[in-house]
Amino acid sequence: MKINKTATALLAFLAINLALAGNGQTASGESKKDAIQKSLAQATSVLETRAGTEPVVLIGSSLILAPLWSVDVADGAFFKDCMQHHTSSHLEKLVDRPVVSLATAGQFVSDTYLITEKLLNGKQRPSVLIYGVAPRDFMDDTTGGLAMTSVFDSLVETKDFSKIDKLFFNNFDERGDFVLNRSVFLYRKRGRYQAKVQDFAAKFEDKMLAQLPVSNQAGSVTGASTDANTKSASSANLTTNADPLANFLLGGDRDAVWKQSIEEYAKRYKHFNAKQFDKQKECFRALTALCAERKIKLCVVAMPLTDDNLKLMPPGLYQRYISFVKEATKEAAVPFLDLQSAKAYDESNFYDTVHLNSKGGEKFLSTVSNLVREHDSLATSRATKTY
Repeated sequence: MKINKTATALLAFLAINLALAGNGQTASGESKKDAIQKSLAQATSVLETRAGTEPVVLIGSSLILAPLWSVDVADGAFFKDCMQHHTSSHLEKLVDRPVVSLATAGQFVSDTYLITEKLLNGKQRPSVLIYGVAPRDFMDDTTGGLAMTSVFDSLVETKDFSKIDKLFFNNFDERGDFVLNRSVFLYRKRGRYQAKVQDFAAKFEDKMLAQLPVSNQAGSVTGASTDANTKSASSANLTTNADPLANFLLGGDRDAVWKQSIEEYAKRYKHFNAKQFDKQKECFRALTALCAERKIKLCVVAMPLTDDNLKLMPPGLYQRYISFVKEATKEAAVPFLDLQSAKAYDESNFYDTVHLNSKGGEKFLSTVSNLVREHDSLATSRATKTY
């Protein structure tokens, strides 16, 4: 029986995909995860250990991670990886109940919706869900579509397509990309393998240059070698900066950290992406509707930012963001607290232009504890009236 070349190629392609998919599994059976996916997995684990306790749950980006981590460290509990810190000993003492953080670095509104939809699905209900928001959660010029985040990659399955279709996708190309990502392993992991090929090529080039005579390296080759070293240094910087909280662990010169934060957010805010902003607005409304449907008590907090960070934003971005959040929370009857307009935080409360340090973190956690007490008081009042 003859097998044509096309069928042979197809079978080989499928075999490679299956082999790579199998090789991409760890001993525990879980797919290899990036830093954000590991953080989300740890947060899920912490949430599961609090089953039946109705904890206070905080959700959002690294702007939530930072104060929880820095205050606990200031209290004497050192955690080597702030990305994996998903509770708050300090806040637990203030509210007298368990606290769980579902915050992950770089979390968009769309990611928050997915985490809430998948993890707070009735099996685990928080006593109150505190959502810390900021303009970058709605618009970041350094990222792609809503379906290209680590959270999306970790939580969304093919069977979820009909549920998220209109909310996450704009056109046929994005829908097709999602199907290919979920059905073809090589396509889904193409970025990882492209990076490996580029890394191999750079190492091979360095190795070949090292074998050349010194005299040859001193001439025109010196320029190439220097350029290669510059590229390597740039790659190293990008790797370090992949963790937005890395500097919390490294310490160092605050002025340098502040400057680096300005450079980072100048790129994030470089162009206003209206399509991305509007999509995130839809996800915000979907989040408030989801919480109402599941009887999750949601409180939204606009996180404080420094003047240096505000100056980097495209004209009108902050006003469009804050106006929308006020309008959407009012329509959904969701409590909203604007910490930016309160002007209670100055530069001494920040580690960089957006992340609160332990001093600012204590203020923030005190505010959160007040929100929880107000919620408890309101819930008691309603229960009494109903009775």
